[in-house]
Amino acid sequence: MQESKDLLFQLESIIRNKGMINFDVINFLNYNFSGKSQRVLEVIRRGIIKKVAKSTGRILWMAKGKESNHLIYPKLYCSCQDFYKNVVIKKKKPFCKHILAQVIVEILNDYQTECCEEKELDYIIEEL
Repeated sequence: MQESKDLLFQLESIIRNKGMINFDVINFLNYNFSGKSQRVLEVIRRGIIKKVAKSTGRILWMAKGKESNHLIYPKLYCSCQDFYKNVVIKKKKPFCKHILAQVIVEILNDYQTECCEEKELDYIIEEL
């Protein structure tokens, strides 16, 4: 398997070149991430939120989950169970569907932005 950073760079390049989620993006996800395209698209449909602290500009990314939200540090970490179980512990894959979805929506500028206070970001991190 290719280096995980290379896979994300390739995904970013495809999306930047196409400017949308198309057949090439779906094929890339399916080929490199074990048929995950439908799961990634489901996360995108549910929504990715970019929370920005008014006073500091600090950013926190979150994916709306079925039962709860997931904290995302882009290209690095997600608070979901799949990330912990299959990326960190079992090392079966390089990313979860939430990280892939965040990369895609950030490039396409297709996410919800919410302004908040710094304390709210701290609270979210503590809770997740």
